[in-house]
Amino acid sequence: MADTQQQPANGAPAPAQSALAINTAIVQVPRVAVLSEMLPSLGLEVEAEFSFRWTVDKWAATAKSTKRLFSPERILLFPSGNQQSDTLSVFLDSVDAPGMPKDGLWHICVQFVLAIVNYKDETCYRSASKFKALSNSSHSSFLAAQHRFNPYEADWGFNHLVKLNQLLIPLDPTKSDRSLVEDDKTVFIVHMRVLKDVTGFLWHNYLSRKATYSIPTEHDLPTKSIPLALQRVFYLLQHSDSPVGTTELTKSFGWDAMDSFMQHDVQEFNRVLQENLETKMVGTTVEGVIRNLFVGKYKSYVRCLDVEFESSRVEDFYDIQLNVKGKMNVTESFQDYVSTEMLDGDNKYFAENFGLQRAEKGVTFVTFPPVLFLQLKRFEYDVEHDCMVKINDRYEYPATLNLDSFLEQKPITPQSYWLYGVLVHTGNITGGHYCAFLRPQKNGNWFKFDDDRVTPCLPSEVFDDNFGGGNFSSKFYPSNVVVPKQSNRYTNAYMLIYIRDRDTDSIFISLEDADVQEHLRKRMESEQSEAEKKKKEREEQHLYVNIKVVLEEHAAKHRGFDLCNFESRTSPITEVLSFRELKERTLADFKAGIKFLGESLHVPPDRLNIWSLVGRQNKTIRPDCKFTSMEDVLSSLRLFPFFADSHTGMEEIREKFSKALGTDLRLFVEIAEPNDKSSPQHGDKSITIFLKYYDPTTSLVRYVGSLFIPNKTSKISDILPVLWKRASLPAKTRLLVFEEVKPDMIDELSLRQSFAKAEIGDGDIILYQRDMTGLEAQIEDETIGTAKQYFDQMHNRNTIIFKPKPGTETKSRPELELVLHKKMLYDDVLKKLAEKIGANPHKIQVFTGSGLMSNMAVRRHDKMVLQDMLNVGFYNQLVSSSVLYYEELDVEVSELETKRFLTVSFVERNGNELGPYSLLVPKNATAGDVIKKLKTHIGELPVHQKADLRLYEVIKHKIQKFYSNSDTVRDVTEMSTFYVEDVLPEDSKLRKGDAHVHVFSYNGHPTRAHGIPFKFPLRKGELFSATRERLSARIDMSDADASKAKWFIIPSGFSNPIPIVESDVLAEKNFGPYDYIGVDRPGKFDRTVRDVNAGKGIKMAN
Repeated sequence: MADTQQQPANGAPAPAQSALAINTAIVQVPRVAVLSEMLPSLGLEVEAEFSFRWTVDKWAATAKSTKRLFSPERILLFPSGNQQSDTLSVFLDSVDAPGMPKDGLWHICVQFVLAIVNYKDETCYRSASKFKALSNSSHSSFLAAQHRFNPYEADWGFNHLVKLNQLLIPLDPTKSDRSLVEDDKTVFIVHMRVLKDVTGFLWHNYLSRKATYSIPTEHDLPTKSIPLALQRVFYLLQHSDSPVGTTELTKSFGWDAMDSFMQHDVQEFNRVLQENLETKMVGTTVEGVIRNLFVGKYKSYVRCLDVEFESSRVEDFYDIQLNVKGKMNVTESFQDYVSTEMLDGDNKYFAENFGLQRAEKGVTFVTFPPVLFLQLKRFEYDVEHDCMVKINDRYEYPATLNLDSFLEQKPITPQSYWLYGVLVHTGNITGGHYCAFLRPQKNGNWFKFDDDRVTPCLPSEVFDDNFGGGNFSSKFYPSNVVVPKQSNRYTNAYMLIYIRDRDTDSIFISLEDADVQEHLRKRMESEQSEAEKKKKEREEQHLYVNIKVVLEEHAAKHRGFDLCNFESRTSPITEVLSFRELKERTLADFKAGIKFLGESLHVPPDRLNIWSLVGRQNKTIRPDCKFTSMEDVLSSLRLFPFFADSHTGMEEIREKFSKALGTDLRLFVEIAEPNDKSSPQHGDKSITIFLKYYDPTTSLVRYVGSLFIPNKTSKISDILPVLWKRASLPAKTRLLVFEEVKPDMIDELSLRQSFAKAEIGDGDIILYQRDMTGLEAQIEDETIGTAKQYFDQMHNRNTIIFKPKPGTETKSRPELELVLHKKMLYDDVLKKLAEKIGANPHKIQVFTGSGLMSNMAVRRHDKMVLQDMLNVGFYNQLVSSSVLYYEELDVEVSELETKRFLTVSFVERNGNELGPYSLLVPKNATAGDVIKKLKTHIGELPVHQKADLRLYEVIKHKIQKFYSNSDTVRDVTEMSTFYVEDVLPEDSKLRKGDAHVHVFSYNGHPTRAHGIPFKFPLRKGELFSATRERLSARIDMSDADASKAKWFIIPSGFSNPIPIVESDVLAEKNFGPYDYIGVDRPGKFDRTVRDVNAGKGIKMAN
């Protein structure tokens, strides 16, 4: 169907072998020269370069009958597509990678380009390119790729090489009638360039790394100490041949798995980490290193232009945040950063002792740090849409940067920097992916760090590809390629790291062995030794059989199902004897091991009853085949023709006795009574059962030995004497007897039944207890008074984590764990929780802990059980959850069924706020009821004796509705806040020509509202100069603040605010019902806007 040809590039001799294709004959044939030209130079040493050709005959039949096809050189072809059925997919697959150990270091770095070619005319071809650029000839498109092949990523290629419907039509009808598939035949060509892997040079030393090594951590735990976790990472990077994991590092931050996978802001992360390390360095020999490396100083100032007065303040910075929107490059952003703002006209500056003055306000830099972090403000608040957005505009950054002109004073030495790193974000405000480009040496090559992949890259990938704006820069294309139409994309630089030229040598310092603390070296050497031991065990595992031996003393300590627990989490794992035996060992060797076991138990080997433990279909593990001697084992094995004699190997024994349990041979060993007559039986009437006794007075279950039943037609009552004796009970004690079938099936047995009638067989477990009728007072826990109840509770128990509801942590309520029954009623769950936290169960409200309905209140009903509480909401029914949030209320939860909480404040006439108060009122309460309720919280309200009280509703600092005292307060949202104010008759009653208008404050844009809005009377004929004084008094603004405030008429929808001038008479303006007066002034608190999907602020607990 297909033949293959290969040859080295340029006709040179091929290498003896390639990690991608070995044992393949080399044939001298012409190659498609243009393919090699499509591979850009990465500036790295080329170890080998060659092309492969693969001719595929009978294309139609192959495409119809074959899903995927390999060439001998491992070109992997999907004739009908891999992910899309209408495209041809082709990949390069490594020959060696699948056979390499998963934890090994094998890899090979390759650049390659793939093409499908007309077998008669090589100018007619189609190749795939990561950049999908059309060539001038219109006959081709190319895809140059690079990949680090390894056992985990053994193939790499392209899902879309060409549409299937284009294979049989001419590529360019104006020039040729050639198609890619002609005469039912086509050719695939791959050109490869094997690169020398230089990632070993990526380890480099920093002063900060040396300083981190110096932090005392001798008594710390890696998961509780950020410095120790960092030291471990640095040490492993320096000495380990394997990739270094970061699990312990993120655990040291106090993060759980969810935190680790949440998108965090890299600038915030960097700052929090620096502050954490700086704190840990206090009092050590490296105190101040973080500040010396990363901290600069800037001065913010206001300088009067007409008098000698300046107000300034010098502050530290760890990074500089540069505007991207409207800026072309870093230089423009710095110029914008230090630009001055004129304060004149209505915006004059109030200078102490000089009054209002013309002034300029700005920022200048005092010093820059050796390592400069520049955060590009790709994320900002969109006032029009009231949300955070990502700015994907094109923004350029240089390889070198001089900042002399941005310093307050000319520096003695030039502030020249070189670009060390670029942190790139792909995605949008709701999520995305970070990667980094780093240059370990000032004039060295660039590398891309993308999760666990480190690959060399071109400078154009560092710069042009991450400037933003269009997809790719034309600088990246070969000169003969037409650049496709560009469109905005979502991958661009987010943070830049520059290093000052004169500090380079002092930052990249050598690291000596003496710099690593002795305890750290010993700890790491011990961990590496243990890791190597485990690695060796894993590598040799295929040579051994794991054997687990359960002794009677182990079973006696077991309190759960079966005789022991190997892996289930429903009860503690049973401690058993574990060892491994070479698979090549024989039964004779095993017999010697049994003899040694008998000696260690101080009993003759012939008194050891050995049972194989097997897994049954009902998920239980029971004794199955008993053998008391090697002859018994051989007897069992001879049932199968491939078992012969005492030379039978251990692997064959495991396959026979424990195959259903996976890789382990699991055995139960008991010590037989002297002169024990029981022996392995094959098809006769005897059985061996295993006994467990449950004591209701202690709520404990224990193993009490096995019992040989010579004839299973005998009645169960026949063994009562043995049961009494094993449990140390008086004769004639009434017993309840059960069969332990499976965890959720404990069947009571009739003593009159025979074992055969009860279907009791070899290896079954009989469970018994005293009949506690009339003895109920002796039962320790009435909920588990019977063995059936005991195992029901064990099967259905669930460890629930109760956490304080987010936002209520200030009440100092603990996080705790309770082991509860899945079928426990809602009220009983609340009682258990209330007992632990010392609260009234009727005042505790619980909320869901996960899923799309997270933090939703759990609404009680009479039959609700714990399992229902955990499964509130559709998503939670699909995902197992063991977390519930709780909140302790001031009222009983039942009251919330007829009442609701309202957030209410009282506003004094000067704008001061008393409150807010959370008032519980009936759902049909009137405004008058709400005002009365507020009075009970505040007491005597500070109101004018002639004033009336008025209630109004506010959402997002805008007035929604005014209520009369008889109006019902209903249809209230969670965003509603209520205010009560006193209203004088002269304010509420308007004269002819007067008007009312709503007033609110905002900062910069009407959507950024703050403060308390209010209703204000406009007087007929009153100029705004007088109105402004009344407004300022109503808001209680100082003269200085009033001089800076700017007043606007805000039309409905906030479109085009209209400035108000001194001569305006506002009462004459035609205000609509949704028009406002807005005052642009800073609020008491800066409003931080954070998108709901942007994640929580970063915290590091250690």
